[in-house]
Amino acid sequence: MADGINLRLRRRDMNVFRTIDQDGRRPVVHVAGKHPVALCPSCSRPSVTTNGTGWRDVIDVVRTVVVTLSICVRRFVCEFEDCPQRSFDERFEGIGRGGASDRALGFFADLQRGRVTRRVAIDLGVPQHYLRLAVAKRRRAAFHRHHGRLGHHLAIDECSVRKNFVYATVFSDPQAGVVIDLAPGRDASAVMFFAHLYSQPERARVRVVTIDCHAPYRMAVRVLFPNALIVADAFHLHRRVAYALTEVRREAWNTWRQCSKRLGRVFKSVRFALMRPRDELEADTSRRGEHQRMLIFDATNLDRRLGLAYELKEAFHAAMAIGKRGDEENFAVAIDLFVTWCRESRIEAFVTLANTIEAWRKEILNYAASSGASNGFAESLNHLLKNQKRQAHGYRTREGFRGQMLWTFGEVVDPDTGEVTPLRSVPRGEGARWVQPQFA
Repeated sequence: MADGINLRLRRRDMNVFRTIDQDGRRPVVHVAGKHPVALCPSCSRPSVTTNGTGWRDVIDVVRTVVVTLSICVRRFVCEFEDCPQRSFDERFEGIGRGGASDRALGFFADLQRGRVTRRVAIDLGVPQHYLRLAVAKRRRAAFHRHHGRLGHHLAIDECSVRKNFVYATVFSDPQAGVVIDLAPGRDASAVMFFAHLYSQPERARVRVVTIDCHAPYRMAVRVLFPNALIVADAFHLHRRVAYALTEVRREAWNTWRQCSKRLGRVFKSVRFALMRPRDELEADTSRRGEHQRMLIFDATNLDRRLGLAYELKEAFHAAMAIGKRGDEENFAVAIDLFVTWCRESRIEAFVTLANTIEAWRKEILNYAASSGASNGFAESLNHLLKNQKRQAHGYRTREGFRGQMLWTFGEVVDPDTGEVTPLRSVPRGEGARWVQPQFA
């Protein structure tokens, strides 16, 4: 075994000069540095003057054998007077100030996965805290390779934990396609709870935060993510316009059905056709498309207010198409024109919509500045979260809900390469090799 150890321990910066086999205990390998020159850690200049030697014992691994490296460490003297450090110990690659080498810590981390720390330590004959240190170091390395798990785009949306208005806030990364974390509630405290898990430099890396038009989210994001563009989600804006159009259609339906049931039926049948974009409807050559075009023609000619509301909806659709292309100047003009037309229409639902858009004007204009960033991925996650919740028949505690959702839709990091991927995309049987930073 001594020859094998000698062959495997020939590092680039040290030589093996003696190996002692101990029965029932770890072999001891005596090594020493082979380079006559060392670099000063303070000024990075070479030195050849030594001032004595010392010995250090470090745990290392040769193939699958745990050994003790007894290292002869030389003390060098810096030969430059302007250097603040007069003397220093020589350094070796892969061996830090701790009692185990990087290679040994990686070996311990591989063995410790899925087994009890105490049992592994007894089998290897090493202190238990080295195994805990190995796992913690690997998790920290995976965490920092992923830059704190905060990407450039952060999506914030709420979801229902269970009935009676119990909500949670979901934080997701649309670029990586994963859920980052969940926080209780749907107010500013939920955003603060999440943001305080990260340092200021990590939060400063976030460039875009997409939210729905919820004022507490906006207030907290402005304070906690100072470098991020707050973008009002386009999906929620389209939905608000659709709600305003629906209110006008219902008023028309209630008015005309009192005069004639047949005319009232027109305003009820047209509800789905009104939601379709005009260009999409005109391109539909099917029988259904022709029928919907006729329904819109009849309804908008019977009720002038509904016809005006439909044109306002189409104007907003055209404005958002400009913003999605990233044309900031024309998008700002289009939004201002839309707000003016809503006020001039004197339709109560659209006047209220104009007030909302005016209050969120800056965040809406950021839609063009971010080239069309939206919460589309977060909305699709809500659907998946609800399906998972239904399968479990609800959750009695918030922690149970958070743990299940992170385990199902969270992210995992490859400890060797730093690759980040959704846990649901990892092949079955390979999940134990990956690290989930959420539970680190």
